[in-house]
Amino acid sequence: MYVVAAVVNGSVASGFRLVGVRTIDADREDPKEAVKKLASDPEVGVIILTEDVAEKVKEEVEEIQREKVSRGEATPIFVTVPGPEGPTEEFEIEEIVKKAVGVEIDLERIER
Repeated sequence: MYVVAAVVNGSVASGFRLVGVRTIDADREDPKEAVKKLASDPEVGVIILTEDVAEKVKEEVEEIQREKVSRGEATPIFVTVPGPEGPTEEFEIEEIVKKAVGVEIDLERIER
C-alpha cells in the first residue's frame, strides 16, 4: 500500500495533515528538495502539490518522471491542486474530473 504525501504551503499543510497525508510545508522547507526526497521514498505513491509549488518544482518533477519511466516505474504520481488563493485557471467540473481520473463525465445525464 502506498502513502500519499503533499508539498504545500503552510496554510494548506495543516488540512492535509488532519486527513493523514504526509505533509511537507513548502514555506519552511525547500520544495525542490522535498519533492526529490518524497519521490525517492518507495512508500510514496502520490505526491500532491499546490499550483504555486508545482510551478517552482516543475523541472524537478519532469526529471523525476523521466527517470521513473526509463526504469519502468509508475510511482509516484504527481497531482496538482489549487492553493488557498484558488485555482490559477478556471475549469469546469467535467474538466477537473477528466484531468484527475482520466474519465469524462456527462453532468446533464447524472442530474436527471
